[in-house]
Amino acid sequence: MKAAVFKEKGLLQVEEVPRPVLGVNDVLLQITHCAICGSDLHRYHYGMMSPGTIMGHEYSGRVVEVGSNVRNFQVGDRVAPSGGKVNPIKDIFHYPPRYSAKERGFMPGQRSGAYAEFMAVDEDRLMKIPETVSNLEACLLEPLTVSLHTVRLSSIKLGDRVLVIGAGPIGLLVMQCAAVAGAGDIFVSETSLTRRKAASLLGADMVIDPQQEKVMEQIIRETKFGVDLAFECAGANATLQEALGSLRVAGKVVVVALAWEPVMCTPVDWVGREVEMKTSYGTLAGEWYIAMKLLEKGKIQVKPIISHLAPLEDIQDVFERLLNPQTPWVQAVVTFE
Repeated sequence: MKAAVFKEKGLLQVEEVPRPVLGVNDVLLQITHCAICGSDLHRYHYGMMSPGTIMGHEYSGRVVEVGSNVRNFQVGDRVAPSGGKVNPIKDIFHYPPRYSAKERGFMPGQRSGAYAEFMAVDEDRLMKIPETVSNLEACLLEPLTVSLHTVRLSSIKLGDRVLVIGAGPIGLLVMQCAAVAGAGDIFVSETSLTRRKAASLLGADMVIDPQQEKVMEQIIRETKFGVDLAFECAGANATLQEALGSLRVAGKVVVVALAWEPVMCTPVDWVGREVEMKTSYGTLAGEWYIAMKLLEKGKIQVKPIISHLAPLEDIQDVFERLLNPQTPWVQAVVTFE
């Protein structure tokens, strides 16, 4: 089968590799779509991935074979990833105590991902796609679940004024999840014209170009005291400071962006308001089913986020274009259909 193999920093190569060997609890998928995640772009750009790795975790596909112990899926089922078995009492994280998101690409025991024609997955890590959700929409279930997790962690209250900094795929999904959760006014800050247009289309009350306006000053003009919640979804040099500085007294910032380099922060500007900062990473198992239900009911839109579909053979070029700050794309998806 064909797969995009990570060779070294800045290089993916499409080549023939063996089809995955199926375990007794595994399901073999023929991948239909795999969205390109920002974390994959970072690991590609910084070289934080073991050579020989096949990345790709935002996928959808069809079941073509099942292991002898598999009971919940059959050949022909359309499936998307899930977060594993749901604990009926309390979902928990499964990361090591000193887990580093930066070094995830070097953690042992990783299975090959979905930048490939076929992929083997434990049946506990899959869910069926509802009839009303397309495979293209379902490949964005993972970033939607990450965004849903972020908003749930924020403890948002009905009517809260919200600032989302960064209107990439996560920012646009966080914005929509906040709206579903009852946010009042939603402000979005984004440098890209394409992404600002997407934010407006998807319901932002005000979209700010930080290259033309100072975000904190604009927020204070509109709210008088600042926002209740800010979601930092950009990870740029100035954006954490902008998020913290835009809060009202006792407001909260939730950091979801993975900044890979030091960012500016001046606590004296905002510490007197006794603000709170919380980080968000990953998901809980039960949240995947909540996210899929939002897709099924049409409460979250993902198609307006998708800017480009590309065959696997173009993946190297697509990665480079997505890393260009001037890219006109929001979300690119590798398609096998």
